[in-house]
Amino acid sequence: MFYPLAATLLVSLLAFTAIWLIHVRQADAGVVDFYWGPGFAVIALVHGWMSGFNPAAAALTLAVVIWSLRLSGYLIARHRKSGWEDARYAAMRAAAGPSFWWKSLFSVFLLQGLLQWLVAAPLHVVFTGSLVGEAVSPLFIFGMVLFAAGLTVESVADLQLARFKENTASNDGLMTSGLWRLVRHPNYSGEMILWAGIGIAAFAATHSVYALAGPVLLIVAMTFVSMPLTEDHLRKSRPHYESYAARTPMVIPRLGTLFASKGR
Repeated sequence: MFYPLAATLLVSLLAFTAIWLIHVRQADAGVVDFYWGPGFAVIALVHGWMSGFNPAAAALTLAVVIWSLRLSGYLIARHRKSGWEDARYAAMRAAAGPSFWWKSLFSVFLLQGLLQWLVAAPLHVVFTGSLVGEAVSPLFIFGMVLFAAGLTVESVADLQLARFKENTASNDGLMTSGLWRLVRHPNYSGEMILWAGIGIAAFAATHSVYALAGPVLLIVAMTFVSMPLTEDHLRKSRPHYESYAARTPMVIPRLGTLFASKGR
């Protein structure tokens, strides 16, 4: 059990260190996001190579691979269209000054590598733990359905935002329609939901509460780190963001909003 865990942690840290070297050359810390999804797939595949694939592990690996390919493809395409460093990392660079190039190894890259490995707790559990009960239980199926729902929400939110940005000449840069009418960060909502599904499925297969630790950590990190950084940028760059934020919840839609008419 120890060796696969140590191996996946080492692989994650080495991968993020290699990406940091790319960042140093390009002066673009946003490249770290390209590996966020695929890194989970790598963790699952390393586990599979070392421990073999049981039915639950195979199902979760397939789910993670599908999600990671979609997310990484979207982020790479978005970055190519924008042509500049993500605003969150640009703000970190400005705050740290000339020393950001080496400080970022610890504050951005290795930190994300460790976070990724910890969030991958459901994968660690299904590969290294003992399976219990039926291979496919109702709770496992529920977890996979929840994953599919979260993947759909995240995918639709990203697609809506991408189409909106293609028409920047006719808008003020603030997306407030579609899923973005219901919550301010539907892409984060989708990722939280899909990882909750992965955690539930892993728990159903093993009855290990550690399977739920990863999704909980992800939700905490997104709520108190990722979204505040994004909101800080939006408040500074979008003149109508305050009024939008005042009427729109962060990640959980209000019941009344689901049936309200569209518009600002």
